[in-house]
Amino acid sequence: MPRFLRRLRLVVTVLLGLTCNGCIYARLFYFNDPNLDAPSYFDERVVRASTTPAPFVKGPEAKLELTPKERARYRTFDEFLESQGTRAFVVVHDDAVVYERYFAGVTASTELPSFSMSKTYAATLLARAVSDGLLPSMDAKLVTYVPELAAKPGYRDITLDELLRMTSGIDFDETTIAGPLFYYTTDLRRMMHGYDVAWRPGTHYLYGSLNVQLLWEVLHRRLGDETVTHYFERQVWGPLGATHAASWSLDSDTSGIEKFSGGFNSTARDHARIGLLYLHGGLANGRRILPEEWVTRSLTPDPVAGLVHTTDDWVRRGRYQWFLTRNGRAFFAKGYEGQYIFVVPAKHAVFVRFGEGYGETNWPSLFLRIADRL
Repeated sequence: MPRFLRRLRLVVTVLLGLTCNGCIYARLFYFNDPNLDAPSYFDERVVRASTTPAPFVKGPEAKLELTPKERARYRTFDEFLESQGTRAFVVVHDDAVVYERYFAGVTASTELPSFSMSKTYAATLLARAVSDGLLPSMDAKLVTYVPELAAKPGYRDITLDELLRMTSGIDFDETTIAGPLFYYTTDLRRMMHGYDVAWRPGTHYLYGSLNVQLLWEVLHRRLGDETVTHYFERQVWGPLGATHAASWSLDSDTSGIEKFSGGFNSTARDHARIGLLYLHGGLANGRRILPEEWVTRSLTPDPVAGLVHTTDDWVRRGRYQWFLTRNGRAFFAKGYEGQYIFVVPAKHAVFVRFGEGYGETNWPSLFLRIADRL
């Protein structure tokens, strides 16, 4: 970007930020579409690396081959990946890293934003909260923990399960301006209670980050003086054996609310651990982190959501924040602009891909193609 335009954008951003209401619009104007630099946009709360780290074993490197059509354009698989905007690409097979590449300044220690894959981490922490007795079950009512919402029509009937499945009936449409405003707000607490219930809870699926953020509020109130970040570190990140520190982005330092629906950041390798956790039925490093029945339920097609249309064409929605391929071969979490944690159980394979957009590639098809050759 030319220096003049950079200065102009900075001046406009400062002017917008002079009012409290302008803070969110300053962020929108300055950052616009988020990219892999997103962790630097926000204040953060650090998730420390595990005190008992479990470094990945390095396996024999997989030979990833190009199709004849791809060979006509690219000399190597690495060149193909980079041309498609890929910045990190990790393949784990039989619990060993068999392929790992980084591009454009990203390295093995770069903290990468998971965007909406954060919702899968949030779901995992909810499982721990139920297992720990912090929450009685996912059938509990939202208003039990956030009683002030009982005065709003429809909220009395919403369960935690319906929030996690995004079948709460809350009229929050991610595809409108509500999505970016929710992502960039400096005061999530104010926005969380601002939407109406339009459908009877449990009867209508509508993808919306607000649902998962309300679950943050439930956990926050149950934890008392402990932050959601510390609870996550203690009950998920540490037991997973993460070798690097991670972070949860905050709406602002003043408000201090973890962006539960879209703000978890970690290295590419450590992102693979959540895929391995579900691949192994809730076990990690010989320790049970999640109940097996939670994993099974998470990966069961949601009868209300059914088939949903995404950038990957039509896929099934799992109950608890995973997508399922229509052929049933894989499950995956995905984040804005082409971030993936993709699991192929029959091949004991986990793929992690971070990039600046999708390029011209159908990534689920590519992951399945590679898995068949491992």
